[in-house]
Amino acid sequence: MEEKVILSALANNHPGVLLRITGLFNRRGFNIESLTACTTEDPKTSRMTIAMTGDRSQIRQVMCQLMKLEDVKKVSLLTKEDASHSELLLVKIRVDNGQRSDALHIAYRHGARILDISHHTITIEATGQSGQIDELIQNLQKYPVVEMARTGITALERGDGSISDHDGTSRPGA
Repeated sequence: MEEKVILSALANNHPGVLLRITGLFNRRGFNIESLTACTTEDPKTSRMTIAMTGDRSQIRQVMCQLMKLEDVKKVSLLTKEDASHSELLLVKIRVDNGQRSDALHIAYRHGARILDISHHTITIEATGQSGQIDELIQNLQKYPVVEMARTGITALERGDGSISDHDGTSRPGA
């Protein structure tokens, strides 16, 4: 049975590491649904949050293959129950003066911030779980979207633990 999972990986912060990780997915025929990468609190380390869909065997295979990459230090499986996760959305919509109030009401109802209001557009910033972001986009559909950027899932383990506390790979079902 396929399931959507979130992998968290720590890797050395070197040029080409992200390319090698995405190349591994490509060579194995796995799709990355979203990918975020950034430098961690340690500038020598990058953190990647990868959302993918697969069965347990495929997920285990990807995790083992990631650990074989020279620059990858650790890989953890984060379930939605075990992780705090969020996405960022920036969307610029076209509005007429008569529509401005309704568009602002929709944004505020979803906890979004207004970054810019111009003569014909409003730029909105929202953060939240994927479903919340999807719902905001759905509610803004009556306005033409001029531009939109969405980060994909970023996640951290819930509680006091962190990926740094674990040795190597945390395997699904282990």
